[in-house]
Amino acid sequence: MNKKRLFSFLIVIFLILLALSICGTILLGMDDGQYDLGHDDVSVAVTGDVMFGRKMPAVLDSGESPFRFVENVTKNANVLLVNFENPVTTSSYAVKGDVPLKANPKYTYLLANANDNVVASQANNHALDYGEAGLNESIKNLKDAGIYPIGAGNNINEATQPVTIESGDRKITILNYMDADNFREYRGVMDPATANSSGYSAYDSELAARQVEEARENGSSIIIAYLHYGNEYSRSPNENQIKISHELINDGADIVIGSHTHVTQGVEMYNGKPIFYNLGNFIFDQSNPATHTSYFLNLALHEDNCTVTLYPTYLSSYLPHFMDAESGKALINVLNPHTDQLKVSDDGTGQLTFRLGNNTLNATD
Repeated sequence: MNKKRLFSFLIVIFLILLALSICGTILLGMDDGQYDLGHDDVSVAVTGDVMFGRKMPAVLDSGESPFRFVENVTKNANVLLVNFENPVTTSSYAVKGDVPLKANPKYTYLLANANDNVVASQANNHALDYGEAGLNESIKNLKDAGIYPIGAGNNINEATQPVTIESGDRKITILNYMDADNFREYRGVMDPATANSSGYSAYDSELAARQVEEARENGSSIIIAYLHYGNEYSRSPNENQIKISHELINDGADIVIGSHTHVTQGVEMYNGKPIFYNLGNFIFDQSNPATHTSYFLNLALHEDNCTVTLYPTYLSSYLPHFMDAESGKALINVLNPHTDQLKVSDDGTGQLTFRLGNNTLNATD
């Protein structure tokens, strides 16, 4: 056998032995339960405040998707989570005189068509603008359109019920609460749900800890805590936001995301998990220029990691558009708080990666 044939023969033998070694490792791993065949990659898009009332019919009546300028992200995600900042009702009896908001049910399809799995948070300070009747009608209209309402209900059990969506072999669990301490002046008009009355899901530390534990026990790949909290138009989180967010991470939530302030607040890494304190407006008709810049997120799950991409946006004719690279970098760089783990790309987006599951002590910022 000449040298050339001998060399080829040895290469073949080596490849056979390598293949047998890999197969043996797989079989052994399967026997002892340690071999991980991996999980499906899934993603969740999360936005800030979305509102279809007041001046919004001017752009909604076209029938075009209000998400159309960013739908390459929002529509292609496996789940879309938004803070829907108005009840969907035909009621004309506003019970809250301070800026009551509502959306005409005829526009609900525009939200439903934004993604195959749309989750609409109702734990906000406008859910009860038209009373319990308006809230109950809103929940029914959302469900009838194929949307998952969360954060409000006909009683406390319904209002506080998390949403769990299965995508491939993944379970995505979303918890939704509002910080009731922010709105004490509306007590009697805008109350949390009780055993016998409709209302929103108020943050309660014991309830949240129990629901996070239950989500972990049901095999959820990611537990998202979506909060309505903070002071309107404040660029920094208040003490209660920080306290609530840290409690949720300590309980085992994978990520905390906030809405309500209508302007952006920053990002903190706490015990290896991210907190996005406020995303700002996403689809809204406010005239204040400060409310026209915002960001939204895409959470991409791969194996045991989650990569969060932050997309800076600006509102034009009430609708979100991607910022150019320089504007996006400028927005990210002034976020308060700010974490070095949020890397800014050349295209003006931000990105950070963290580990999923009960590993909250892996890293601190």
